[in-house]
Amino acid sequence: MKLSFKEKVGYGLGDFACNLVFSTLMLYLMFFYTDVFGIPAAVVGTLMLVISVWDAISDPLMGGIADRTTTRWGKFRPYLLWLAVPFAVTTALTFTTPPFSVSGKIVYAYITYFLLTTVFTAINVPYSALSGVMTDDSIERTGLNAYRMGFSQFGNLLVGAGTLPLVALLGKGNQALGYQLTMISFGILGLILFLVCFSSTRERISPPEGQKTSLKADLRMLMMNRPWQVIFIVGILSFIFIILRTSVVMYYFNYFVESQRLIPFFMASTSIAAIIGVMFSKPMVKRIGKKGTFALGQLVSAATVIFFFLPKTAVFSMFAANMVYGMASFMTIPITWAMIADTADYAEWKYRIRSTGIVFSASTFAHKLGIGIGGGLGGWLLTVFGYVPGVSQTNTAVLGIKSMMSVIPAIGAILVALLIIFYKIDEDLCHRMREELAKQR
Repeated sequence: MKLSFKEKVGYGLGDFACNLVFSTLMLYLMFFYTDVFGIPAAVVGTLMLVISVWDAISDPLMGGIADRTTTRWGKFRPYLLWLAVPFAVTTALTFTTPPFSVSGKIVYAYITYFLLTTVFTAINVPYSALSGVMTDDSIERTGLNAYRMGFSQFGNLLVGAGTLPLVALLGKGNQALGYQLTMISFGILGLILFLVCFSSTRERISPPEGQKTSLKADLRMLMMNRPWQVIFIVGILSFIFIILRTSVVMYYFNYFVESQRLIPFFMASTSIAAIIGVMFSKPMVKRIGKKGTFALGQLVSAATVIFFFLPKTAVFSMFAANMVYGMASFMTIPITWAMIADTADYAEWKYRIRSTGIVFSASTFAHKLGIGIGGGLGGWLLTVFGYVPGVSQTNTAVLGIKSMMSVIPAIGAILVALLIIFYKIDEDLCHRMREELAKQR
């Protein structure tokens, strides 16, 4: 089933909205809590760990809830409508600094961050699953998720390039006020984008007639679904090495290149390359299939190993290599989401059970697990290499930082490329499943 340009754009705007919060949390939340909000760094670390555990657990729970939702708008679209306002409100509250004592602020931070992550999960899981029920065409799903990833990178660009200037402009020297007003603006924009996404999209695939399952049965289905298990492991490993490399960029430029002013431009080059990469995903899938394109993207992104050998003066080569890395690695992201949707089809085809929400939510659990492990691994490796904040680093520490930027992510990309061999849903099987499921439905 072909999707219109309007529907693809409408769907993509949903991930633009999601990234207004997700990217801000990744890039600025720790700094905001320690340097603006005013709570100790150790408390912030514990806060993030505690909430991340809940965040991971809540994903499959939300998937199970969404699968059992029945409305005139479908199973997944209603959450874009129902939670658009809570999304905006919790975003603003999390980045609001109350006139409390340190203890009061800690309690406030736990409550607001918990609410924000819960609302984010409750809207992001159904949003992700929506792509699996908009069309049964595997190639079309890749194109749909290419739009999604393209608009997500526009969100990243806005957050990366616009947050600090907006904080300065709106706060007029008051950072607390600046962050609050900036995030109110992002929250309102996200609200509007979710409503556009809701009104622009349609659900067209439903579970088999009379299907009744429990969360336990859904989880049992995942344990039998071998293609999904491969994508689950690939998701964990992919995000471990993506986050590891992303987290060390500032250290690489601060302590090896010794130029902080290049960091925003380097980050922007990644987002621009990512947009180009996702544009090539669908044409490449048509030529060599999803598995072939995914493996090729991972192997080419392994060229990031060159960062280990570049001298600190080779800025042009750094940017060129980063553009290649960004295009290759992000070309695989829409394919990953299309593959996840295919595993939902596979479960319905093989086991007569369609639980799209649980399939997607368990997959986002894998991504969040990878993000958590990747972040922790970055801190542990910096310690192992002898990194000391704010001073000139030893040769060992600099070599370690360069390795985290290059060699280790390259090894990870090669490993992921090899693992995708075990994903057995090729284009022929997709076509066969599509025909047989159409007859069953």
